[in-house]
Amino acid sequence: MPPSSRPADARVTELLAKAGPAGLAPEDLVRELGDLSRSTVNRRLAELVRSGAARVAGAGRFTRYVSASPLSRAEIDAYFAIPARQRPVAVFKEALLDVEPNIGLDKALRCAAIQAIATPVDKRFLTTFLVDFSWGSSVLEGSTYSALDTEALIQYGHRNKDKPTADAVLVLDHKTAVEYMWKHRELTVDNVCALHALVTHDHGLAEVADSDHFLPEHQRGKPREYEEVNLGSSAYLPPFRPGTGFAARTLGDIVERARALHPVQAALYLMTRIPYVQVFANGNKRTSRLAANTALLAGGLLPFSFADVDKADYIRGMATFHELGDTLVMEQTFIEGYVRSVVRGSDVPVRMRTHGFDVEAVARELAAFVHTGKKPEDERARMFVRGR
Repeated sequence: MPPSSRPADARVTELLAKAGPAGLAPEDLVRELGDLSRSTVNRRLAELVRSGAARVAGAGRFTRYVSASPLSRAEIDAYFAIPARQRPVAVFKEALLDVEPNIGLDKALRCAAIQAIATPVDKRFLTTFLVDFSWGSSVLEGSTYSALDTEALIQYGHRNKDKPTADAVLVLDHKTAVEYMWKHRELTVDNVCALHALVTHDHGLAEVADSDHFLPEHQRGKPREYEEVNLGSSAYLPPFRPGTGFAARTLGDIVERARALHPVQAALYLMTRIPYVQVFANGNKRTSRLAANTALLAGGLLPFSFADVDKADYIRGMATFHELGDTLVMEQTFIEGYVRSVVRGSDVPVRMRTHGFDVEAVARELAAFVHTGKKPEDERARMFVRGR
């Protein structure tokens, strides 16, 4: 395909990736691309910055644009269009346990800055959050329970008899785990293991024996030692070092590193590294989402409900980190989902709610603020930002 026939965004992204940390000035891109005007290049750059695919370095005539990832989203999607068995085997890399790659500190600080009208994180908040998180996290695991099913089960004990018992147990396990997290807001290995034990509990029910959501007692809350993990439709091979205590020791390292990070950075770090190591025989992603919320709560921030996370993007984000060691998709998914979770957990004035408060429009502006640092223009979005 001739360069000029390829999408402009893909061509700009490719040039930024090739430029590396030095980045490129807009005039450099215009010269390289040839067939695109300066105004078109500027529009493409602005969109890439808004989406988090690029960032701005310098100012004025020294402004340069730097790729946020060595890969574009188009390149990532093209890679995963290849069946898992035809993709190159991705082996575990110790270097990916480092705190980088991760969401940048500037974006993490802006995730904290959009909580100016956050609802107090109290018992009243917990009532709503229990439903939102139990539903959102369960859906990411393939649950068929709707938000209404989840609310009826948690608040009134009414199970949908037309849906699998395993889905009901999955929701209730989330509820129990969140209640534990609410009382134990310190990020420690013991608390992470306790959360894992609660979110994978089968309660001795024969009806859920065939479900892969739950574990026998001897595997609950205990890092794997002799269990080999196969991720199915993935080219990634998790580490398997039986008899060495590797998973338990690595979990300790992950928790220690997360504790030294900004709460938002810690959340994304835990969400990616616990599943990357496959610390437990199963339930790693659920546990990582609970651990992420422990870090957010410990840092005095609103927790992440995951109720508005796109499942396909979440799966793609995890797979991209596992196989390519890249956090671009996961960072974008995290920011988009967490911003919407913050909007859910904020005290929007009644006068606004009754006059067509556009949640999606506000969430888009807040996400753009997190990505770029540019203050929202819409009054409804500005009221979420501290120091507005």
